[in-house]
Amino acid sequence: MKILITGGEGFIGSWIVEKLCRMGHKITTIDSGETYDVIDRDSLDSLCQWRQRNWNQVTKKSGDVTVPLDRVWLRKQDIVIHLASYPRAKIVNEQPELGVENIVVGTTGMLQDCVEHGVKRFVYVSSSMVYGDFKDGADENSVPAPVNIYGEAKLSGERLTQQFNRAFGLEYVIARPSGVYGAGDIPDRVLSKFFKAAMLNENIYVHDNENKIDFTYVEDAADGIISCALAEKAANQTFNITAGNASSLGEAAEKIIKLTGSKSKIIDTGKNSLYPSRGTLDVTKAKSFLGYMPKYDFNKGIEKYYEWLQNKI
Repeated sequence: MKILITGGEGFIGSWIVEKLCRMGHKITTIDSGETYDVIDRDSLDSLCQWRQRNWNQVTKKSGDVTVPLDRVWLRKQDIVIHLASYPRAKIVNEQPELGVENIVVGTTGMLQDCVEHGVKRFVYVSSSMVYGDFKDGADENSVPAPVNIYGEAKLSGERLTQQFNRAFGLEYVIARPSGVYGAGDIPDRVLSKFFKAAMLNENIYVHDNENKIDFTYVEDAADGIISCALAEKAANQTFNITAGNASSLGEAAEKIIKLTGSKSKIIDTGKNSLYPSRGTLDVTKAKSFLGYMPKYDFNKGIEKYYEWLQNKI
């Protein structure tokens, strides 16, 4: 199978590429190499080298999905997995015009080119942020109500994806991951920051100890998205691709302090209006349609992530 992955050199994308290589698929990646001002260029280059350590015969292309000439590699592809996106709500909120263009315009261009070049399936990697505030047990039928620009842009991408199916018959699958973490991540996400502070015995600042996130280890997220790409029953469906067992931010910080033997203290800074109140997402549909079965609970996941953090230099 010929599979194109946008954002293929990124955190989640690189794991998907590695796993698809092992499965014998012919892989092409498009990636802009953008740092998003959260990591310096040398560190990102070093991180990308690690991410690609097990890649085999991958065709790598540098490009921006908002630029038509950079999308020519869509030709003769069977499946497109679209991950290229501004990676965090904070970044999109700070640069909304660029963030929305990247997510909405980039996705529209990808969809149009997929139709023109006869791509068989388009996998849109969205986000649990589309739900907005939700409680434990939210499933794919829950009504989306984003509370930030990032979630709104991601939801627009979902709706455009569905409209291209209605208008042109482009087969799609929508994946909604949540709180993805693990080996190969950048240092600017929630658990990355918690670990950095703990390993330096510094205070861990938490936005609302009680707020919960369905943290998902990156290999589980990658496996779920690959199933979205390959499973016949996934056609024209939407799936939560998460661990299915949320942890509060306070609990996560406490477990990281214990795991690292840190002397850090937890400082609750109160709710951040940029982020919704969240909980556990229902992954019953993914288990039924895809055979999706997360392998890492939170304890096992942070242990593996900590091992990588200790040995990555």
